[in-house]
Amino acid sequence: MRTLVYPAKANFLQALNHAHIDRTALIRLAQHLVEVKPNPAVTVSLPQKDPFWLALNSVRADASGDIHPTLAELLPHFFADKDFQSWKACDGDLLRYVKARITDLDHRRALSNLSLRALGEIDNAPDALLAVSWKASEADIRQCLKSLRNGRQPDVLLLDATRALRKDNPSWKTNIVKFLDCAWEVWRERIPPVLLVIDEPHVRSQLGQELEKRAKKNSPAAAWLLRSGLPVRGAICTVNGDSLMPLAQPEPLKPDSRQIVVNVADSEAANVIEMLTRIRSAVTNPAWGDAMDEAAGYLARLAALPSSTRVLVNWLGEADVPMAVRQNYAWPVYKSKLEVIRNDPTFGERCRLERVIARGDEMWRNYENGTPLARMLAELIEQRTRGTEKCCLVFTKPTARRLAEHYFETYDGYPEGAGFEVLRDCVRFVVSRNLEVEADAPSKETLIFVGLDEVSLRMLVLEPRISSPAYVLLTRRNAAYLKATIKAIRALPGFASLTSRLGPLWQQLPEFPDIDEYTLFKRGDFVLPTFSFEQGLSSVVNEHEEHDPNAWELVLDSGAVVKRSPAALAYLYDPALAHTSTRGFKGVDVSALQEGDRLFVMSLELRELTEAALKEAGVPISHDRRFEEDLRRYHRTVRDLAAQIPGATLSLRAAHLHEVITHALGPKGPPPAEGTVRAWLDVDRYTGRSFDNAKPGAPRTEAHFKAFAKTLGMNDIHAVYFWKAVIQPLRGVRRADGRRVSDVYAEMLLEPESTVVHRRLRPEVVKMLFERAKENIHTVEAIRKPQGEVKDE
Repeated sequence: MRTLVYPAKANFLQALNHAHIDRTALIRLAQHLVEVKPNPAVTVSLPQKDPFWLALNSVRADASGDIHPTLAELLPHFFADKDFQSWKACDGDLLRYVKARITDLDHRRALSNLSLRALGEIDNAPDALLAVSWKASEADIRQCLKSLRNGRQPDVLLLDATRALRKDNPSWKTNIVKFLDCAWEVWRERIPPVLLVIDEPHVRSQLGQELEKRAKKNSPAAAWLLRSGLPVRGAICTVNGDSLMPLAQPEPLKPDSRQIVVNVADSEAANVIEMLTRIRSAVTNPAWGDAMDEAAGYLARLAALPSSTRVLVNWLGEADVPMAVRQNYAWPVYKSKLEVIRNDPTFGERCRLERVIARGDEMWRNYENGTPLARMLAELIEQRTRGTEKCCLVFTKPTARRLAEHYFETYDGYPEGAGFEVLRDCVRFVVSRNLEVEADAPSKETLIFVGLDEVSLRMLVLEPRISSPAYVLLTRRNAAYLKATIKAIRALPGFASLTSRLGPLWQQLPEFPDIDEYTLFKRGDFVLPTFSFEQGLSSVVNEHEEHDPNAWELVLDSGAVVKRSPAALAYLYDPALAHTSTRGFKGVDVSALQEGDRLFVMSLELRELTEAALKEAGVPISHDRRFEEDLRRYHRTVRDLAAQIPGATLSLRAAHLHEVITHALGPKGPPPAEGTVRAWLDVDRYTGRSFDNAKPGAPRTEAHFKAFAKTLGMNDIHAVYFWKAVIQPLRGVRRADGRRVSDVYAEMLLEPESTVVHRRLRPEVVKMLFERAKENIHTVEAIRKPQGEVKDE
């Protein structure tokens, strides 16, 4: 199938880089399709493919084991970027990782010369993937399509309107129709059939409206598509992540019925937001409209908070978010903008807006001790854990889980003065993606979904191990989105098998006669509208680099720009290393980065997931002001362990420890002096000192620290964490910011020597974290070096 994909990102084949194909199965396929004589199984003839496939049969395994190619290096693929000039040959990408693992130079050269060159040309390969960049202009699109006019045209035009492409492409509807117009201009009635891939039902309605609008403006491609009726074929997506399922696990296409209880929690906030939205609809001043939109969005996020405003404010302080950013999470900031509008003499809805402001003030006060969502959650926990029953609270975002944990640690609303510590053994907090990898846990717990996302909705509708009853807490807007989604798919034959689960959901959701699902819905209406802390933390993420005159600016394919010092460590993803302990990641200096490299940039969500996994494995993380607390914890750990060493005085203990360390180091390097070991043990000298004047007082080299920690009896995983999170960052320049925390977790997750960490985590959790890490890979599109940078010769 020769497929033309639009719109596509530069890393459009990233998923296929992870899909390894069994070499022996490929060879059997090649033998079935070989064109030694006319073969009826071959639909499009290309004899040059035979040596390409069969060459795999003679590839000898290297020291690391059998060689299995990926789909990306087997399928010819071509990418047309912005400023298109011509389609570039792709023979260098065919079998590239296979060739990289062949140590025999003659063997590698022979493989390259067999038929890769012929397959790598745009006019030859029948089963090629041709991708057009989402950044390509209309002129670029027209030019790259015209260059295909005289060759073999695509069998299908695959238009990607999935969420991942739409979120970075606000003009996706217009751009898709423009692409179709260009295709019609090139091929006319010979235009290939169109396959539009969507993952949200309302997208079809939105695109249909755009096509009708363009058809009225004499767009022949839009009129052609509309005549087809835009038929829909529904398909159930039963997997997530790497899209693989164990052979022994059946695909849950016909799930058993379950009792699902739906609760809608924000009627008060919904009324206030509705009042503000009605006022907004009559406003023509753009600045006023923006202020009202921001206030309505803030109230929606506030109502979906699974804690209280007090916890929110305290957590922001503990996370070291600057005060200038922190104010964005407080109602008085939005209220002041509405007050300016209300006091304007030209504004005609002063009384109605005054009622909105008063209701907003009341919400802010009432939510100080818990939002209605948090209170409802507390009641559910209390009801379901009265006996020996256990509950699992499933959140859509790691930060929502974190805030809920903080809230319930101080919650005082349980009867008879009981605190949350009484229920701690009965309640578990997880993020939906964590729950997905814990196959056996749901069967033993009552699940309470605090909002839904793609993963949790898939599990709720398909997973056979979901508890019965299971509970779902939603806001009215989330409920409206879910209602519209179920309405759109109920009539599709592909979803008929889900009636036993979708039926109970549909019956419990209220009616929403005033909501137009064709134009209003977006993903923010589906997932609980949580506060985004990326912006707040990004203000300190690059604090160190911002003041580094030699820092490089890295422009990523997402449009984001990050700054990194040339001497800093970065992580790249290389599919050829997928079978190593780092699962494809390798560390390099920023100074070695090049355009086109696939860079790992840890998101806040992955950081929270990694921290939660490390906590569960026993890493001593318990405070958001990490560096000072971790430094004090390191000193306490050393003091407690030192007290167990034989010897009446610190000097005698140091002498004993020095002897053991010297023996442990052996010929690896010179041992430390006995007085140095005594200084490492004397952590009491930092007691009472301010954080700025305190130091780790630890070994300076990793070899000495490992020997010291092991001899002292320190837990292995604690030793790794203390070295990376305390001693390294606090030695020399102090960098108490979120950027360093992300560095620590990236090192613990991706560095080869961190296998000690991986051994302490459950295998399914390690797999999940690495899959999420792959979602944090960005192609470096440009590198901006500071002007006048002087390189070392």
